[in-house]
Amino acid sequence: MMIRELYVSPEAAGALLADSARLPAWTLDARQAGDLALLMNGAYAPLRGYMTQADHDAVQGGAVSPWPVPLALQVDADFAARVQPGDDIALRDDGGVVAVMSVTDAWGDPALLGGKVKGLRRPVVGSMTPNALRTLFADRGKARVLGVQPDRPEQIAPALRAARDLDALLLIQPLPGVAVDAPTDAVLSPLPVAPPTGPRAALWQALVARNHGATHLMLFDAAGRELYRPHEVSIGVRMVEPGRMA
Repeated sequence: MMIRELYVSPEAAGALLADSARLPAWTLDARQAGDLALLMNGAYAPLRGYMTQADHDAVQGGAVSPWPVPLALQVDADFAARVQPGDDIALRDDGGVVAVMSVTDAWGDPALLGGKVKGLRRPVVGSMTPNALRTLFADRGKARVLGVQPDRPEQIAPALRAARDLDALLLIQPLPGVAVDAPTDAVLSPLPVAPPTGPRAALWQALVARNHGATHLMLFDAAGRELYRPHEVSIGVRMVEPGRMA
């Protein structure tokens, strides 16, 4: 099953790009560009854009739906003063306009914007998209895919042992700045951003892994594993602890 992406058709992208010249334009920083890339390619499904204020506040208050960590577009005060709900804005990365956002919510200090996103082109992030990976896994005929998102190279070895014990394909998604020597029988697809800090990172990791086609995920943080346990069935990704079978 393919993941829903947020890209519009080439014809619609051309029209939106031409129209974007008249829109307020926000230039994304590196973290924002990475988050947007994952939004648009379906890695952050079921999100279809940045959270509304209501969803953002609920997640800050402890909710884990629609996404386990808050995600809104932070802008500076001058830009926020030019935008109100109902407006469209252009989102720019190093290559120019990459998406158009329809603002539904604007709030807070620092200023936050929420609203749906229409992707105009695929940013270059150096990793495979969720749908490309899902197709690859189907072609290889593996029923199990063990995901690992290492923040240290030495985390690869226990993940490789677990994958072989499970007869699973190993999906390695290193966090930014982590260089790994991937085994020849593994799939390497770096993530453009790291999960947020704290135990909720485990929920983020599991959803991102699931959307990229993983059936299992190795989690190294003990607090994160405890937080993840009650959500394991609903998310649908089996947790694997280092040194233990799933």
